[in-house]
Amino acid sequence: MLSTLLAACLVLPVVQPGGLDIYFIDVQGGAATLVVTPERESILIDSGWPGFDDRDPKRIAYVLQEVAGLDHLDHLVTTHWHIDHYGGVEGLARRLRIDQFWDRGLPEDNLAGVDFPDGPKADDPLGIAYRRASAGKRKVLRAGDTLPLRGAVSAVVLTSGGTVYQPDPQREAPANPHCDEAVPNQPPDPSDNARSLTLWFRLGDFDFLDCGDLTWNVEAALVCPVDRIQAAQQRRGGINPIDLYQVTHHGLDNSNHPTLLRSIAPTVAVMNNGPRKGGSPATVRRLRALSTLEALYALHKNQATGPEDNADPELTANSDPEGGQFIQVHVEPDGSRFTVRIGVDGTPRSFVVR
Repeated sequence: MLSTLLAACLVLPVVQPGGLDIYFIDVQGGAATLVVTPERESILIDSGWPGFDDRDPKRIAYVLQEVAGLDHLDHLVTTHWHIDHYGGVEGLARRLRIDQFWDRGLPEDNLAGVDFPDGPKADDPLGIAYRRASAGKRKVLRAGDTLPLRGAVSAVVLTSGGTVYQPDPQREAPANPHCDEAVPNQPPDPSDNARSLTLWFRLGDFDFLDCGDLTWNVEAALVCPVDRIQAAQQRRGGINPIDLYQVTHHGLDNSNHPTLLRSIAPTVAVMNNGPRKGGSPATVRRLRALSTLEALYALHKNQATGPEDNADPELTANSDPEGGQFIQVHVEPDGSRFTVRIGVDGTPRSFVVR
């Protein structure tokens, strides 16, 4: 009897009452970020890789069901059409109910001014699987749109398809002094990375930014010559620094533009890298140079670089390259503080919202 009770306890959800929870799920250098609102509404941003015996759908389903204690997914947002961001959809759809799909558009939507350099083409097996799973349940997100969430959490789209949020012409967009020191643009990125969705979440004064795999030039356009993130914030209750930043593009150095980083001034950054993907030394150094940054967390150690170019070991979720451990952020219901911990039993570290 005792062993039965203990087994039951092991599957009880590890959820703190109220507030906002964000889970950075290890999908080995892909992306899968689960957001759970105080109303228990769930948003998954990207779904990891296909294959590997459904490794990533299994990891996502475990966090959603066993850790967060939910039985379905309300919203699945796909930031762009790369295999490590939407490849897990088919396996995930077999495991749980997904009510609504959101993306930057598909070729057959015939959106004006939107191109699809990396597909998914009509005969692409992953594209076929996505279209099948999302049939009758998907909508396109454009810059300036909001996710229809219940309660106090808001989610605003800041980039989509290579376009950036346009400030309200009736309001003065804040000029960005950091642009005076901006580094030059790089050659245009022809890939789908530059067309990623960017989502900004807010609860009270807490702000979370996820830019997908957005690359250098579009990152610069987001904050220069005017700071469009601040313009969006101004319309929705006031300008704040970004408290939590998902390090863009797994920490690769053709993303994480220094002017973007200085403009958002994050308190905590979480890098969804893999053991052999992302976590560029240049990006780690840019982040550590920020005077506002209090902690850099990572899902993995970059196996190719040394300690000085990695997150601290105690802030790295997976010492084993096979991984599987997640990072959880819990935001207090009033949005005044948040804690970060590794897994269900890691030591939480608390941060004050600025």
